[in-house]
Amino acid sequence: MPISAISQGQKIAIVGGGMVGAVTALLLSRYLPHATIQLFDRLAGGSTQNDEQAPSARPSFDGRSTAIAPTTQRCFKQLGLWSQLLPHATPIHNIHISDKGHAGQGLFDRCDNAGEPLGYVVQNAGLGPVLMRALRQANRLKTHECEVTAVNICAGGALLTLSDHSTYCADLVIIADGADSQLRGQLGITARVDDYQQHAIVANVRHTQAHELTAYERFTARGPMALLPLGGHANAVESTLVWTCPSAHWHHYQTMSPADRLVQLQRQFGFRLGHFSAMSDPAFYPLRRVLADEQVRQHVVLMGNAAHFLHPVAGQGFNLSVRDALRLTAVLKASAEQGQYLGSLDVLGQYEREQTADQYYTVGLSHSFHRLFTGAPLPVQLGRTLGFLALELNPMIRTHFIGLLSGQAVPQATL
Repeated sequence: MPISAISQGQKIAIVGGGMVGAVTALLLSRYLPHATIQLFDRLAGGSTQNDEQAPSARPSFDGRSTAIAPTTQRCFKQLGLWSQLLPHATPIHNIHISDKGHAGQGLFDRCDNAGEPLGYVVQNAGLGPVLMRALRQANRLKTHECEVTAVNICAGGALLTLSDHSTYCADLVIIADGADSQLRGQLGITARVDDYQQHAIVANVRHTQAHELTAYERFTARGPMALLPLGGHANAVESTLVWTCPSAHWHHYQTMSPADRLVQLQRQFGFRLGHFSAMSDPAFYPLRRVLADEQVRQHVVLMGNAAHFLHPVAGQGFNLSVRDALRLTAVLKASAEQGQYLGSLDVLGQYEREQTADQYYTVGLSHSFHRLFTGAPLPVQLGRTLGFLALELNPMIRTHFIGLLSGQAVPQATL
């Protein structure tokens, strides 16, 4: 369908160059060839710095790893990036879910995903250079190393005020500046915050038995933990750990000796990976759920953690944000082909409606993991044991659950 005059030359500004902002910018630059895409970020190293150095200053491209669902892997394939990410990726062939002190457990394997991996674990330090290089090489995309201090809606669109006191007017601004988004607050968009009263301990650990490409979700009275395989092959003996503890105790864990920390981890996780022999210096992060009360306005969309910030143990946050980006791109592409104004509330409201079910199920899954498996009373403990049995014995429940984990519970956007 021909592109009408109104859709040619429309300007889209993206604020925030972390993983979500970068993926969104790359999708839009590929599928909206008649739009001008500008990425604003105070650390926009992809425009001028060395590939290996640029991500190092960005917190999201540190020593952590990210669980990549099949839908996210397909997105990276669409962008032509998966072959570059593969050396930094470890496939997940099995997912083992257990409840400490109780009989219930669940085991999923590739047969639950038509013989394909259930996901991948990608090291952020490898993901960063790939995204930065892709941003620099993308057509019709320009990055700016500056901070956006304000966004004001005016008759002509969204007016961005930059840290150098200049301004930029866009037809649509996509805000992806994190869970504590200053621009969300500046626009008067409120957010619901659920403080889980937990901290995440994030580190890489070594163990004496090979992980055999198995990801572990372990639920304990003090909170859930996840161990995700690293190393790229089944015989590797290193995993990345996300271990939650009550916020009242995180300073205690922080001041523990490395040996005592390993002892505590062993007690909580058990011996499915043998003995834990080493742990990298851990990082500690407070855990909460943050949900923006509005995700779209005329000329504005919130994306990534600015829209929804989830508990990390289920590995859903980044994958949901990628599906948001795919859905937004599909809606904007179709709207541009029909000659519609991309910043209109009608267009952006369509995106929000189409993505509501995916967000509802995914946010609910992440929140339920915390509520059901942290300090639950006896009736709930019995109920979740029966739930594990249902996962093992009922094919329909099993299929739906793995669909939620893999990001395929609802129809996906097509580009």
